[in-house]
Amino acid sequence: MTSIFKHLLADLLKNRIIIGSFLLFALTGWGLFFIESQPQKALLVLMQVTLLAIPLITLVFSSIYYYNSGEFIELLLSHPVKRGEVIQSFHMALSTAFSIAYLLGIGLPILVFSASVHGATLLLVGLLLIWIFIGISLFISTLIHDRVRGMGLTLITWAFFAFLFDGLLIYLMYTFADYPIEKWILFLTFLNPVDIGRIAVIMQTEAAAMMGLSGAIFRDFFGSAKGVIVSFGVLMLWVVSMYLLAVRNFRRRDL
Repeated sequence: MTSIFKHLLADLLKNRIIIGSFLLFALTGWGLFFIESQPQKALLVLMQVTLLAIPLITLVFSSIYYYNSGEFIELLLSHPVKRGEVIQSFHMALSTAFSIAYLLGIGLPILVFSASVHGATLLLVGLLLIWIFIGISLFISTLIHDRVRGMGLTLITWAFFAFLFDGLLIYLMYTFADYPIEKWILFLTFLNPVDIGRIAVIMQTEAAAMMGLSGAIFRDFFGSAKGVIVSFGVLMLWVVSMYLLAVRNFRRRDL
């Protein structure tokens, strides 16, 4: 597994998309802190960039990279290599490459301009989202053999988590406003890692108005301190579950 991981990581670190992602993160991070005099406002903008850009870039690129590596995967499996080691190496290499790009691009300006709990929370949320959405991407790619269908489902997944999910929650809140559905809304919030990440970051700031309906319910149930712990626990559960599902799919897949 180590040799496969090293080979994939070396290839990824030379990839134009990974380098472009680093430049995007760096320009956004340094630019916002130079433009905005208040670090907390810059962090909130970086949060929005993180919650939108990371899922999109990691989902799309990981799927493309996996599909393009089909012949390489077949070559690996022609040798005495366990299937689990192959998909684990892909997951680890993709996650490590994007984590390096994110930490160098956004982590450094946060360390220089806003070395605080708020900044550390944003970085940790960003890293967890990278691992989650790479797991989701590999899960979809190992489930659907057809590249076009797989990429289509990947884009739909991003749109659902980034935009459609919140609209669905608002629709449910207003449709069933006369019923005590707060616990159900809380449960549904756990099904969207983007919302959980947003809640975790904003609970560390004074911008409570940006939490949305699900965030307000989340805070009412758990409070600020406990809510952050619960949100990170849910994000870790997402990381582990999507990774295990991707490994399970790959082991059962007929190449």
